[in-house]
Amino acid sequence: MTATMLSKEAFETSRRFVETTARPLEVGRFYYHFEGASDESVLAALGEYQNADGGFGHALEPDLRANESSVLCTSIAFQILRSTQARPDEAFVSMSIAYFLETMDREKGHWRIIPRSAEQSPHAPWWNQADREDVFDCFSLNPTAEILGYLYDCQRYVPSDIISLVSDRVISHLSGLEKIEMHELLCCLRLLRTETLPEDIRDQIRRKLTQLIDGTVACDPTQWKGYSLRPLQVVDDPGSPFMAGLEEAVAANLDYEICSQNEDGSWLPTWSWGNTFPDAWEKARREWSGVITIEKLLLLKKFRRIEGIA
Repeated sequence: MTATMLSKEAFETSRRFVETTARPLEVGRFYYHFEGASDESVLAALGEYQNADGGFGHALEPDLRANESSVLCTSIAFQILRSTQARPDEAFVSMSIAYFLETMDREKGHWRIIPRSAEQSPHAPWWNQADREDVFDCFSLNPTAEILGYLYDCQRYVPSDIISLVSDRVISHLSGLEKIEMHELLCCLRLLRTETLPEDIRDQIRRKLTQLIDGTVACDPTQWKGYSLRPLQVVDDPGSPFMAGLEEAVAANLDYEICSQNEDGSWLPTWSWGNTFPDAWEKARREWSGVITIEKLLLLKKFRRIEGIA
C-alpha cells in the first residue's frame, strides 16, 4: 500500500500559516529545519523567554502564562536547543543549568515543575495548585528524568554528586513502576535521547520502558481525536528502539496526521482550558497551533512523508 504523503501544496500552506500566525520562535525553527537557515534566529527568539535567574518563563509553554521562571519552561528551552542542535553561548547554558541546580530539592532529588507564584497568572486548569501542593512536591519523573539528561549534557557545570543522586533516584523510582503516566514516559524518552548518557543507565531505562510502553500508547485512531499518547510520541524517529510491534500503529498515525491538517495548514491542540481564563486561552491556543504545526511537520520530515523533502 502506498503511504499517504503531505503534498507540496499542503506543505506550502503550512509554511504560510507558520509565517503569518506562529511566534517568532516557531518561525525561526521552521527556517532552520526546512530552509537551512542558521540557528541565530532561534537562539535570539528563545533568549526573549529567559529571565535574569537563568530560567525560562513568559509563556514559553503556552499553557502557563507566568512571566517568572519555571522548571517546565526551562526544560522546554532545552528541548528546542536539542531539536535544532543550536549552540548557544556559554552564559546562556551555564545560567540555565545554574537555575536547575538552584531549584532542585536535594533532599528528594527532584524538581517542582512550576513555582508556587505561577498560581497568580493565567494558566491551564491542570496547573492549578490550590489544595494540590502535595502533587507538585512529590517526586515525579516529570520533569526530573528529562532534566537529568540535560545535566549529563552539561556536566562541566554540574557537581558529580548531583548527577549520581538524581540518576539513582530516577532509576530507583522507574524500577518500581508497574505502569507509567504518559508525561513521565515522555520525560524518560527524552532522557534516553541523551547522547552523553552512560550506557549502563541507558540499558536499564530502555529495558524498563519496553515493559511499560505496552498498554500506554493509544493505538486506536479513534483515541487520537482527544488527548492521548499517540504512537508517534513514542516512536518519533524511524530508528526508535521502540518501533518493534508498533509499525502498523506508527504508519496509521502518520496517515492520520497528514489527513488531519486543517485548511489553513495548521494542526490545533486537542485540549482546551474550558471556561478558565478565556482570553488567555485564545492566545495560548494560537501559540500552541504554531508549536504543534512545527512538531507535525518535523515528524513527517523524519519519516519522509512530505513530497519533495528527503
